[in-house]
Amino acid sequence: MNKIFSKASDAATAASKKFTNVSVSRGKTAFPKTPKDHESLGIRFDFDGEIQRDGLTYNKFQVQPNNGKVPSGVRDWRDKNGGTHAVMGSLFVKKDGDADDVKTGFEDFEKDFKRYVLKLSLCLTY
Repeated sequence: MNKIFSKASDAATAASKKFTNVSVSRGKTAFPKTPKDHESLGIRFDFDGEIQRDGLTYNKFQVQPNNGKVPSGVRDWRDKNGGTHAVMGSLFVKKDGDADDVKTGFEDFEKDFKRYVLKLSLCLTY
């Protein structure tokens, strides 16, 4: 998953305006848009509204696995966790922010995801 997350982070950061100035309605996919990107990244970011945190407004995205041909790590997670509607985690990006805010948000999502997977694997061993 590290390789997948690295690629997705780079792509999301390059498309930072899709995350900082959202143009889709709640529940719709903000990124990626093209079928080619859906396949290569394996995950999508569905806009889930705005939230307030520490006096700032953040755009919230649900990170979900894509359908169809996707990288094996995503496919395995998707098959074990409820399909394409399963939420891998949330991504929070400062509204009207910049590419650095997207990168920071993705790093936080990735840490939370890995912490969740580790916690789950520890629970399964007992």
